[in-house]
Amino acid sequence: MNKKLLLALGIVILLLTAVGVYMASSYRTTISITNLPSSSSNEETLEVKVLINYGPLGGVSPLSDAYVEIYNSQGYYVTANFTNSQGVATFHLPPGNYKVFVTQLHCSVNVSLNSSKEVTISYAYLYAPK
Repeated sequence: MNKKLLLALGIVILLLTAVGVYMASSYRTTISITNLPSSSSNEETLEVKVLINYGPLGGVSPLSDAYVEIYNSQGYYVTANFTNSQGVATFHLPPGNYKVFVTQLHCSVNVSLNSSKEVTISYAYLYAPK
């Protein structure tokens, strides 16, 4: 074979490997908490949005029928709900500190509910959260 052809092929393989490593390193579970407009009642709204991230080429889809449990700061069960077709479970809770647990994903996050919040869990399908 021609040495120039082998060299070009080697460079292409190195570039593809570098791009693949970069894309894989940015693929992880992310959790974000944003404020929602506060309600005028004694309770605040907590929306939990669960998304499944299939990677850079697979896209993101909402996880429907995920079972979401809420625990208080002492670790006691408070309530639970299923996500809808948009991947959202809604709760109305008094202000306080809570743990949100998505049972199918074995993923949890602590939330200080001093105003209405939206918790978005974008779960990397191939990797568990750290």
